[in-house]
This record gives sequence, structure tokens and C-alpha cells, in this order.
Amino acid sequence: MKLFDSLNMDELRTSWAMKDNPEISFYGGKLPAFTPAVQGQDTGMAPTSGIQHFVALHNVFCNYEYTGWIDECKAISTTGYIGDWSWLNKFRISGPDVIKVLEKGTINGYKNFPVGKGRHIISVLPNGKMIGDGIAFREAEDQVLATGGAMVAPGLMLPVEGFDVKVENMTAELFNYHVQGPVSKKTLEKLCGESFDDLEFITFRDTTICGHTVRIYRGGMSGELGYELFGESEYGSVIWDAVCNAGEEFGLRQLGLRSTMLNHLQAYFPTIWVDFIPAVVPGAEALHRYPTDYGWGNLIDKTRDFPGKDILLKEMENPTGRTVTLEWNDDDVRAIFNSLFDKENEPFEQIPLPVDTSDYSNSLPYFIPAFNKEKQFIGMVSNRGYSWEFRKFLSLAQIDIKYTEIGTEVYILYGSEGRRQTFIRANVARTPYKEDTRK
Repeated sequence: MKLFDSLNMDELRTSWAMKDNPEISFYGGKLPAFTPAVQGQDTGMAPTSGIQHFVALHNVFCNYEYTGWIDECKAISTTGYIGDWSWLNKFRISGPDVIKVLEKGTINGYKNFPVGKGRHIISVLPNGKMIGDGIAFREAEDQVLATGGAMVAPGLMLPVEGFDVKVENMTAELFNYHVQGPVSKKTLEKLCGESFDDLEFITFRDTTICGHTVRIYRGGMSGELGYELFGESEYGSVIWDAVCNAGEEFGLRQLGLRSTMLNHLQAYFPTIWVDFIPAVVPGAEALHRYPTDYGWGNLIDKTRDFPGKDILLKEMENPTGRTVTLEWNDDDVRAIFNSLFDKENEPFEQIPLPVDTSDYSNSLPYFIPAFNKEKQFIGMVSNRGYSWEFRKFLSLAQIDIKYTEIGTEVYILYGSEGRRQTFIRANVARTPYKEDTRK
């Protein structure tokens, strides 16, 4: 594929504006758009081969796999990778009331939030349950860039109405790539011709790549040293290609969507829609979560009032539940795969590899129940999958506080209702399972 110097931004904006339009019929009413990285991404397959290697996330076409999920997962901790998160929503909010908007909409404090810093922001309802979370970047005294899933949109997490601010939807305008892992720093230093020794954790600054301005943010969700890159979508393919070329000698890989959520599992980054449902969604109350369930109570600003604060502080003092990592029993997991060769019985629904979000067929519910030894219900299992680094099958689970001590045995009911089911043994393990070496 010829790599053009720039993309046609008029076409890109049009496709991204249409991708969420429910009036357009495309496999269920949505018209996916391509990521800005598309021309720089190389799966090793000819585009004319007829082999489907794209999947849509947030209605954005992303590559499913590049060099195989085992090779890509291995790179997370052994070398590193570049991954595409351009599908995340991005909103620039500017004006004299920008901090008031953040204080109104989130639980965080902003007295120490200088320009050049990022912050994990969380919004809750008055009952303390989470609407969503994201990252806010302080671009100027009166300007932030908020990124995240659909809930980060103004009017949901961020109540801009009635405040003196301007909102710009930058979702299509900016690419967002993760360059993570042990070789991430040397890859970017080679590419940019400068040192990043002085770039502290959760800070950012601008650099130049291929003649274009790119923001380098020291952060990420791999549990390893890493960076995030932001820049103009027009040059997104050029930047992606340049990073891949610079990192090739160090073993840098491209990370496909098939393996993306493994980081969130083994490095413990609970995720909206995967580990919890936004509290604004009715009928899913059993899947609504407090931020304290994930150990995020330290983000609460105790110096000011906001709806839900008292409930969260009470939950911190006397938690009713917590999300932990479960280590599944090896023999019980093998039995799921072995059932494929059992000619006498129906096979179990199979475990997608490497993570349950690798399978977009919904063949098995994302959320499945957990029980104690007496087979009493104690919580819900969410993100789950196989870790190449640890050679273990893991999951996150929100369970009753009485069962969260490391080593406690729990039982997971595997299999959809009406299909073949079994209990899988699991033990509460360290959380995060993977040591956090980001800082």
C-alpha cells in the first residue's frame, strides 16, 4: 500500500461524523470509519486478499491482529508495542470556567493541576456509582483535553451547560497511539533525536516527528514504561509508520485489537463496558460500581462537596466489595478446551484467546457469576483471559469483601444459561497481577 504524506481530512471528518449515525444502515445501522493510522499499519496481508482483518471498535475500523496474538502479547513485557487508541473520544474544553466544569462533573481535586500534567478523572451519580472515567490533560491555564469512552462527552461526565467554556470535538482531529514496553523510550528517542529522561510520569510535552508536532505523554496502560502520542490525524499514518520503522531493530511490535484488553486485565485497569456498566444505564444496577471498588478512593477531593461524596467516604471506611484478580485452576481451564474432543457430550462454549473481548460474537456473556464454597452468589467476573507472560488464565471479579483475601477459593459458573455449564475453581490473587513498572 502506498503511504501518502497526509490523509484527506475532509473525507476522514465526514466518515467519523457518520460512524455513529443510527439512520445509516451498515450491519446494524452503523457506518464504521477507518483510523488515521490505517495506511501506516501493516498486517502482512495484501489488502486485496479478501481476508478480513479489521474489526470495529466505537465504529472505528482497527486491525485485529498483526504478527499473531502470542507474538504481540509476548512483546508487551519483553520488547514493546505501538497500539492504536484513536477511537477514544477527545474533547477540548477551553474558557475561564474550565476548572469549574471539572469540579462540577468529577470527584477529583484540581488545586495542584499544572499545565503539562494529565489526571485520571472520574464522574459519579449522587449514589456514588460511576458514570465513567477518562484522562484530562491540562493544555493551558484555561484549557483541557478530555479523553475516554463515550461517557466523557460533555453533558455526561462533564456538565458544560451554564459555564463560560467552549467545547470542540477533537475525536476525528487527533490520533492517539500508545508506545509501550521496555523499548518504548529508546524507540522514541531514536525517532525524535532527543532524550526523554526528564519527562516525568503523567506529564507531557511536544516534540517533532517527520516534521510534524506530536505530543508525548508519559503514561499508558501496559504496566510497563510507556508513552502516548497525540497529533493531527492528517499525518497519523506517517507517524505510525515512522514509529514502527524506528522500533524495528528493538523488536517493537504492532498491537492488534485482539490483544488490547490483556493489558487491562493483567496490569489491572478496570474498564467501562468491560468491567462495569455506566451508572446512567438503567436495568444494569448489579454492574454499577463505586470508584472505591477499584482502589480509586485516593482520587476523591475531600476538601469540597459533591453529590455522592459522603457515600464514597463511607464505602472507603467500610467496603462492601472490591474488585480482585482471580487465578483460574489450570485443570479446569484445560477441561473447557478438551471438551472439543469429547464425542459423548456437547462441547463447552469456548474461551476466546487471549481475552474474552477478542470474541465479538457474544457467544458467552461478558459478566458471569462467582460463588463461595457453599455455592452462594458472591459477585461477578468480568474481563478474563490468558496471560502469555505468566502462563495463567486470569480474570477480574467484583466480589463480596469477605472473600477478597489472597488465596481464597471461589467458584466461577462457566457457560451460558441453557448450554453446558460447569464450575471453575479460582483463587484470589495479587492485584494488580503484573507488577506496575510504569513509573
